[in-house]
Formats: sequence, C-alpha cells, structure tokens
Amino acid sequence: MCTMTQRERFLATLLGGKADRFPFFDLVPDDDTLQRWHREGLPRNRTATTYFHLEPHHSVGLTLRSYPFFHMTPGILDDPSVFARHYDPDQPARYAKDFAETSQQLRRQGRVIYVDASGGGLLQMLGVGDWDSLVAACEAMVERPRTVERLVDRITDFYCVCLERVLSRVAVDYACLYEPIAANTAPVISPAMFARFAIPGYRKVLDLLKRFSVPLRILCTTGGNLTPLLPALIDAGINGLWISNISSAGMLYPALRRRFGSHIALIGGIDATALTRDAAAVQKAVADTVPELLAGGRYLPCLDDRPRSHVPLAHYRLYRDLLASIAQGGRI
Repeated sequence: MCTMTQRERFLATLLGGKADRFPFFDLVPDDDTLQRWHREGLPRNRTATTYFHLEPHHSVGLTLRSYPFFHMTPGILDDPSVFARHYDPDQPARYAKDFAETSQQLRRQGRVIYVDASGGGLLQMLGVGDWDSLVAACEAMVERPRTVERLVDRITDFYCVCLERVLSRVAVDYACLYEPIAANTAPVISPAMFARFAIPGYRKVLDLLKRFSVPLRILCTTGGNLTPLLPALIDAGINGLWISNISSAGMLYPALRRRFGSHIALIGGIDATALTRDAAAVQKAVADTVPELLAGGRYLPCLDDRPRSHVPLAHYRLYRDLLASIAQGGRI
C-alpha cells in the first residue's frame, strides 16, 4: 500500500529524506514507440504511464524560449530591436491558460510540479542555431565581451520577470535549467569564458528560485561532457543533475556521484540504448548504475532518454520489473 503522495515520495527521494520507495518515473515514449508497443501487446486503451504505474511530472506551463518559440534569433548580437521582438514577458503564449488554478489542483492531488527556468542556455541566448551563428557568438565573446555580457544580463532579467510572475502564484517542486553547450569531449567554450558570461545570469536566476523556496534546481543537458563546468554551476546553486543520452565516461552517474558526492541529486543515468539490445544488456545497465547510486541516496532511477521506437516492449517491461523488484527490496 502506498503511504506517500507522488510529491512527498519525489521530494523525500531527492532531498535525502525517508521515502516508502523511490518514484517510478520515465519520460513518456514518443508516438512511434507507442505504435510499436501496441503491436507488441500494450493495450490500446492504456497509456504507458498507467500501464507501468509511472508517476509523471507536470509543467507549470511557462515557456522562456525566444518568441516565436523554437526559432533562432538572428541578429540579436547586433540589432537592439531583436531583443524586444523575441523576449516580451507580456506575450500571452508564454503562460499556460489558468496555470495557477491547474497547478493548485495538481498540488491537492499530491502531484509533482516543475517549472522551466531557462530558455536553452548561453549559446541560445546569443542566437546560435547553426555553425555560422556559433562562430559569430564565439567571435563576439572574444572581440565584444561587454556586448555579450549586456545581452545575457537582459535575457536573464527577462527570465526573472517571467519566473516571478509564475512563482508568486504557484509553488513548484523543482526547476529545470538547460545548458546544451558541450560536445562529447568537452564544452565548446572554456570554463573561464563560461564563468564570465554565463554564471552571473545563473546566479541571478538561482537566487530567485531560492527566494521562492524551490527545493530542487536541476541542470538538464544532453550528451556532451559538461564536467569542466559543473563546479561553477554547483557553486552558483545547482543542486541536481539530469543528463540525457549520456555519451561521455565523465558524465556517467557513478563517476559524477564519486566526484561531487551525495549532496547533488541525480535523476536518470540508466543507458536507454541497452534496451535496444537483449535481456542481458538490460540487466547489466540496471545493475551497473542503480544499486550503487541508491545506496548513496538522493537518486531517482530512470532511463537517460525517453523510450524510442527501436525499444521492444518486452525489454522495457523487463527494465521496469527490475526496478520494481529493487524498490521492494529485492535483487537483480
């Protein structure tokens, strides 16, 4: 019998409290995956969330990306008018309709609520979307550092305005901050440049999150080796990591735990590509990651990617069964 709400379990797990078990969580599979799983036996009248008894997280519904969303911001380093067009805090589409009422209802139900607290990271602020814009951004950091500093400062001020409007009305359990700035071997800029241009903005946003008592401030990134930048981010106030598509040995969760200790919460870390191979690979991926991290505390085990269409339903079911067994005190 469950003795805690989903929210209580989530917070106790990641803040080092006492939970009845760790949460059962994964990112939802995409439509192609669901089509495959339906062919392989997943009931068509059931979602993967309900079928596998997962505990989803719910966004408060704030979008901080430049507007129009998911578009580049060409010329933002050179044309002052670009900022006003792309970063208007009064843009209605940034805020989900009735977000406060919806979040309050979710809170009464004991659900986990989060807010996106950045619009994509330093390079996205500088208008990067392809190779040419990356070169232009790097040249600007070297040749026009004050221009870059002023732009990042304005954008993080914009983030804070939007966040304050939401957090003054809604309590959230965690905030996500995104920083896709690393290749497989290292970040694309030096730690010193990152500290100069990005960390002041991070401190501003993280301080606001602390002021609104957001308990978990989680850095999310994909694939690349971000380890040279993590000490400065943790010092600024990041207290959780959620790394997707781990491809660097330095970003493997056991290595991160040994380096930074259990005061940094971890979400994910299980190699999703193992589920594309065979049962032995699934068992190894869980065994190599989960027991050690659970023993250290502040760890929520889940895949490092959403299940993709090359993952058989049987392998995903085996993976979930292994986690359920561990949660009940069993062994792999």
